[in-house]
Amino acid sequence: MSGAIQRDRLWFLKNQSAIVRFRPVDQDEFAPLQAAGEVPPAFQPSICKPNTPLRWVAVVDLLRLAGETGADANRSTLRLRLRIPEIRSLKRRKQVEAELLNAIAAELLSTIDNGQVDQAA
Repeated sequence: MSGAIQRDRLWFLKNQSAIVRFRPVDQDEFAPLQAAGEVPPAFQPSICKPNTPLRWVAVVDLLRLAGETGADANRSTLRLRLRIPEIRSLKRRKQVEAELLNAIAAELLSTIDNGQVDQAA
């Protein structure tokens, strides 16, 4: 497990009500994805200029977004990491968090509505 993933796991264990964590990008955090020829996912908030450098990461706990709760360290998790611009102020983080969660929820609902999700029998 990479250092960034381990630190995120510990952070979410300590912050039970949090859905999003904002932090600087770790060096080579997205290297495996880039080595496979993929572009890391990114989110450009509306409060930022379109060309603002993506130096931070928003880590979103998708199970918490869906309403799952629990403090079990062995519980399965599903987290999304997106590159974002640096967001330092708490007020702006709250704005970006709301916008990001709305965008993710809309994307998930759109995927479900379009029948793009395989359902287990």
